[in-house]
Amino acid sequence: MLNKVKTKALISVGAVAATSFILMMGYTVGQHSTAKQSRKEIELTAAKLVEDKQAEDKARILSSDTVKEFLTQYYTKEKLGENNTRIQPYMTESAYFQELSSQNDAMNQVYKDYILDYHFEKADILSIRLRIKLLPWSLIM
Repeated sequence: MLNKVKTKALISVGAVAATSFILMMGYTVGQHSTAKQSRKEIELTAAKLVEDKQAEDKARILSSDTVKEFLTQYYTKEKLGENNTRIQPYMTESAYFQELSSQNDAMNQVYKDYILDYHFEKADILSIRLRIKLLPWSLIM
């Protein structure tokens, strides 16, 4: 004859073990699906970071078109300081403030009543030779 107490204890231990096994399997499957989802998110984030880095590197590289555009904005002006808003995006903050301080220099202030009429004509970017077409100065009375 079977001992009923031992049988109930064995069945209870088996039920607890089976329940624990099922819960652990569910937890493992849930973790695995979350890991796949987070892996996709990580891959998307990494791809976006790579694109941002490439765009930043591309922005840092000076092309001849960018240099010509800056030179056009820098040298084309009718009056002293007229091109300040156009050249600011091309310069660092310290270079921009240095340019402003050089415009406030005494020698430049003496001639600020003259119309400068500087017009950028051509630049050979490889040898850094600049040709600036200067129109005659006119005195404003």
